Amino acid sequence: MNLPLGDIVRAQHRLRPHLQPTALEPAPDLGRNLWLKLENCNQTRSFKVRGALNAILSLTDEARARGIIAASSGNHAAAVAYAAQLTGARARILMPKTTPRKKVKNVQRYGAEAVLFGDNYDEAETEALRRAAAGGVWVSPYNDKNVVAGAGTIGLEIAEQLPEVERVVVPVSGGGLIAGIAAAVKQVNPAVEVIGVNAKSAPAMFNVFYEAAHPQVWDTLADALSGDIEAGSITIPISRHYVDDIVLVTEDEIAAAMRYMLEVAGWVVEGGGAVAVAALLHGVVPADGRATVALVSGGNVDLTVLQRAVFERGIEGASDD
Repeated sequence: MNLPLGDIVRAQHRLRPHLQPTALEPAPDLGRNLWLKLENCNQTRSFKVRGALNAILSLTDEARARGIIAASSGNHAAAVAYAAQLTGARARILMPKTTPRKKVKNVQRYGAEAVLFGDNYDEAETEALRRAAAGGVWVSPYNDKNVVAGAGTIGLEIAEQLPEVERVVVPVSGGGLIAGIAAAVKQVNPAVEVIGVNAKSAPAMFNVFYEAAHPQVWDTLADALSGDIEAGSITIPISRHYVDDIVLVTEDEIAAAMRYMLEVAGWVVEGGGAVAVAALLHGVVPADGRATVALVSGGNVDLTVLQRAVFERGIEGASDD
């Protein structure tokens, strides 16, 4: 399956009145010719707003009047809530009971209903799909052409901001982000290498790509990346067509990347948002001098999780040395 560049260009035009391009910031301490694409500075502090807003803006007035239903461990939830508020739609978001408080409050801040259900994302999504079948419009966090096209606008921005880009490193969960970015940059310049990064604790796309069987671990700093990929998701064939490689990073590597982002780059970043930085920081993806952009996909992290990454993991890492 392909995602036409025209769909992504139309998404960019649709989003332009509502969202500003995010900054591309040099990261010389991370390596030569390296930049950070700061989606943590986006509206709702995550890239997710691009896809959710594009999808909801694409609905008819009649569809929006039926109400929006979504499932999310956090960032997609806030994005849907914001997009619903912007368009005057009602939104109900199913969230796992373990969702960080900050992310629940983000949903409520935008006037949507946060429904805590299930012990993990998969259970929340199953219930959300059941409710959507009874009425309402389901907005998937990734398995939706308009959501993927919205994420793809990041790829267009990178191509405009850094025409000499040679490699893009992208966090991966259900694949909406990497499918959209890869489709955009590869159709603009097929020579650009696109590498996805899974947390080893949340390896769904890696498992699909390489027919591996790494288990899902729900207790992870990269909680936003957790969950299986929906059967038949459009992100799988798009990613297989455009993505060059997918790699894994560990919990300690994610924690170190979160500390790097806080102490060196000066940004608060969630674990799932830091996995691309983790891959470059630890040589999983070599900083080899090629013009490389690392996606920082989100900055919504609970203080307790940030403390765990900065202090507990920092102390563990020091003792291991």
